[in-house]
Amino acid sequence: MAVRTIVVVCAILVGISIITSSAKPDLTHAYCRIVWLLGVPCERVSFAITTQIKAMASYKLVGPATASLIQANHTSGSGQYESVNFTMIGTSMGMGCHIEGSSMSSFWYSLFDNGTNYCNLHNVIEGSGLSQAPGFVEFTNEWLCLGVGISSCN
Repeated sequence: MAVRTIVVVCAILVGISIITSSAKPDLTHAYCRIVWLLGVPCERVSFAITTQIKAMASYKLVGPATASLIQANHTSGSGQYESVNFTMIGTSMGMGCHIEGSSMSSFWYSLFDNGTNYCNLHNVIEGSGLSQAPGFVEFTNEWLCLGVGISSCN
């Protein structure tokens, strides 16, 4: 139990440092950044995300998915396109995975998207079952994810 606690604390610190130090998004487009921490290996996470994206008609993988990077495009019901990315980094001793997800709308006029970009990421993680994985924790807020507070994902 003590090892798991140490892993979770280390993962939280890594997540916070990545959130605060990564490149800032283009503020003329709606966007969302989320960090998830899970107590499962990244290879399992990558497989689950890739499988879920392939199963969803509104998503299309862009290039080959790897154990550390998955890129896709999402087409919303209104025909708008969003770029969706998942980056995985293993935590200490390979016992967990740090995932950074991002979704950005392609059009400048979609700044207020009512949580569409949040739902793009949330629906993949939820549909893949990863939200039920051991140690699941999600980090985001309105500064990192426009519209997260008013999103209604289905």
